[in-house]
Amino acid sequence: MDFNRFLSTIRRHTKLTEQEEQKLCSLLSIKKLKRREFLVRAGEDARHEYFVNKGCLRTYYLDKKGMEHNTYFAIEGFWISDIYSRTFNTPALCNIIALEDCELVHISNIALESLLKEIPALERFFRISYQNSLATIHLKQIQLLSLSGCERYNYFRHRYPELDRRIPQKHIASYLGFTPEFFNTVRAKTIRSKMTEITTGSF
Repeated sequence: MDFNRFLSTIRRHTKLTEQEEQKLCSLLSIKKLKRREFLVRAGEDARHEYFVNKGCLRTYYLDKKGMEHNTYFAIEGFWISDIYSRTFNTPALCNIIALEDCELVHISNIALESLLKEIPALERFFRISYQNSLATIHLKQIQLLSLSGCERYNYFRHRYPELDRRIPQKHIASYLGFTPEFFNTVRAKTIRSKMTEITTGSF
């Protein structure tokens, strides 16, 4: 089984001994999903932490009117799960579905919690990961309140260029809090602005 990308991600933030890496890998499994297949459905128990080896997934919830609201995307090197369900042992609030064929590395919550107590360096890695996630969520909340539509979209494009290329525009619109019509307007303005920069030689 291929855990090289998984281990490389951890090594960028912390150092495990060879024995610790071996023990971690002994508790990992590979899960494969086809495009449009669910990883987690709202109401189910989310009992695993997933790392994306290949593919792209989105997390969304349904409001009372049945409208989808995207909250998170994950591609290679990203982690994904229903963190609320994992943390409080409650049914998942969101759906997680594959946008492409996916290969995921996963570990059960029970095994992970045991390892975090046993291996301080691993606990440090997940603490950093969760802090980064919380900071990103905090930034998004501020942007929703303070930035214009064009500014939000431009930030998304520059911060996540791979996501902008691989994810359908309707899903990006939902993530940014736009209606499809408003997103089309924002995107058209962004393209026109970029073309103007190119033709005037302004970079």
